[in-house]
Amino acid sequence: MSGKEKESGKFGSILLFIIIPLIFLIIVASIVLWAAGVDVMKPIQETAAKTPVLKQLVPETKESKNAAEKQQEDRTASLEKTIKEQKSEINILNKDLDTSKSEIDSLNQKIRSLKQEAEEQKKKTDETAKTASDSAAKKDKIINIYKSMDSGKAASIITQLKEKEALDILNGLSKKQLAEILTKMTPEQAAKYTEKISADEK
Repeated sequence: MSGKEKESGKFGSILLFIIIPLIFLIIVASIVLWAAGVDVMKPIQETAAKTPVLKQLVPETKESKNAAEKQQEDRTASLEKTIKEQKSEINILNKDLDTSKSEIDSLNQKIRSLKQEAEEQKKKTDETAKTASDSAAKKDKIINIYKSMDSGKAASIITQLKEKEALDILNGLSKKQLAEILTKMTPEQAAKYTEKISADEK
């Protein structure tokens, strides 16, 4: 007997005594379990579905389809929830942005108002300064007229003026001119103006 014949005999023996009875037992057990109402195909299909090569050959079970659909639904629900949360966050951020824009507009309005107020104040200050300057120029002009006048005429006119105007002119004169004008006044008038001029100097 050659080596090939021996191997062939061993394989035949294994096939005859182990594999065939094993297949027969599996078939009998499956029939008994099927008759008892047990779904024999389910675990086989589940195992085959998890095996990479057999996965392509075994049709998908109803349970695995349902599980896959449920998983897909859960994922969709999760994504929809995330989208809803993000939309809510976007709405909150948009509201904050609108509030910020409103505050910026309000601040810009205040800045414009303050600028306008500052310009008006500057204008008033300039006008006041100009008025004061014009007033001082007029006063100097009037004082210069009285400086060039005869002391007697100046004394008679000054006594007719309002007290403040008269004192402004007298204070603008030199001591010599003041003395000459006061000597041309009555003693009462000269005393009154002297007293006022002394009080102003203090």
